[in-house]
Parts: sequence; C-alpha cells; structure tokens
Amino acid sequence: MNNKDLFKTIGYVDGNLVEKANTARSTNKRTYAKWGTMAACAALVLGVAIYSSPLKQSLTNSPQISQQTPVSAPTGVRKILNYNGFRYAFVSDGAQFKFTGMKPEKSLGTIDFDLNQEMGKNDGGEVVEKDFSSTFAVGGQLYEIPTYPSQFRIAVKVEEHYYLAEIVAKTNNSTMTAKEYLDMSNLKEHAIDIHVLNHVGNDVLKKMTDHASVESIIEGLYSAKTAELSNKEYEAIAEAQSQGKSYQLKFNLKDGTYMGMYIIPELKIVSMGDAYYHLPDNFFEQSGDLFSGLKQEVLPLY
Repeated sequence: MNNKDLFKTIGYVDGNLVEKANTARSTNKRTYAKWGTMAACAALVLGVAIYSSPLKQSLTNSPQISQQTPVSAPTGVRKILNYNGFRYAFVSDGAQFKFTGMKPEKSLGTIDFDLNQEMGKNDGGEVVEKDFSSTFAVGGQLYEIPTYPSQFRIAVKVEEHYYLAEIVAKTNNSTMTAKEYLDMSNLKEHAIDIHVLNHVGNDVLKKMTDHASVESIIEGLYSAKTAELSNKEYEAIAEAQSQGKSYQLKFNLKDGTYMGMYIIPELKIVSMGDAYYHLPDNFFEQSGDLFSGLKQEVLPLY
C-alpha cells in the first residue's frame, strides 16, 4: 500500500495525538474550541467537510442545519456511501443533524447494499462501488436537501434521525476538477466568511469577513489544477504537517454549517474532497495577507 492508499483508508488524525495536543494547550490556561473531527492523517485530510453549531438566528433567516449529537474520534472503517456515481462521506463521522426552516422531502432511494459485507464486481472481475451502497446507516432513506439541488450534500434518514453526507469523489475514481467540485457545492453562493485555523481546527488564526474578498478567494480556487502526487510528494505533505505548515481553511455558510479544506501555502497545495490540487502563484498574490504570518503549535508526534 502506497502513501496515497494509506491516507485514503485512514482519512483522519489519530485521536490520541489530538488529545495530547489539546492537553498541552490546557496547561497554558487558554480556552480552545473543540476541534472538528475528520482532520488529517499525517498530511492533509482527504476531503471531509466539518461543521459548527448553527449561526445565531439574529444573524440569518436562512434555513439552518445543526448538529445534534457529539462527535467522537473516528475509528474503524470510514463512513461512506455511494450514490449517482459519487462517493459521499458522512459528516462528523455519522453525527445526527436537525433541519430548521426546511425539510428534506424529495426521496432519492434507499441504501440497500452493505459495503462492509461484500464488494461488487463487474464482468471483468474488477471491484466496483454500487450506487445505494454504504458502510453506515444501511437501510436508510436518501433525501435531497432543498438548499443543495445539485445533491452535493444529501440527507440520510434512519427512523426519525437525519445524517448528512457530502461528495468527496467519484466512485470510478476518475478526476474531479476543482471547477466541478466548487460548482456542485455552490460555495460562492453559500459562504459568508472565511476562517483560517490551525491544522486540528481548535484555534482561529485569521478571519476574512469582507464579502468581495471571500468571493475572490473562492474564484481563485477555481484555478487550482488536480495534482497527481508521487509518494515523495505525499511525504513532503506529511513533513509540512509535522512542521506546523498545514492549515484548515474554513468557509462558514449561511445554513450554519461550514465547509473545510486543508491548505499548505508553502507547497501551494489544497485539498477539496478526497483530491489534492495545485494552486497557482496568483492565488496567494490575490489573497492579501490571509496566509502570511501564520503560526501554530506543532502537534506532538509521540
């Protein structure tokens, strides 16, 4: 198994490592927000959006999506589902969510195939990922979320509980361009501001609240090119993380959730979904001082 396969299999930071980092912070008697799960394993996270509590109602009248159950450190098999040719990851490792001001009503079908039990194969004997298959919430009903007609995000209902899933890749593993990803997410329409956080997401380092500047950053992401990384390049990403050079790029959204990406300015690399992308020089030139002067405590790797 090469580095790429390893990162896709694990997809998050070891819980003990994060616990040590937060314990170290507490000795300085500073208060930090609880970090979002599904951060990165020895490098950038492989494409899972992370969420915060809903915005105060006084700030927005938009329909809201709020997390209802706490998040535990992800363990075991990654919680994913396949639908309409896309691979989705369950948000916050399968936490439950509540919809306010809207209700998922358009049914998309039922998860009827358990990926934990058996993988499908085509006529050539190659492993394929069937639609309506999942490693989690098998038997659940899929619904379109009214604010995501592109089905970039979908709801999964089991009994009376809702879960969220978000596109991270295509099931045939073909390239998903930055434009495809950003168009489906409609990030430019949904985003209200940007926070730059440390890698594990428990310390806000910078904020961008000017709407025009936020749009400029998102437009700049459209110029990113899909990166076909070698093992050596994956090792460089892992080294950058270990040296405190990897950051979370958090887009706060109108519905009270947020989308997270991981960015290493020094390597000019960003993650969107399960893919890595190279950013052009002018992306950083147009971002002002958003990525300058960033400092974070390096995670202990023991």
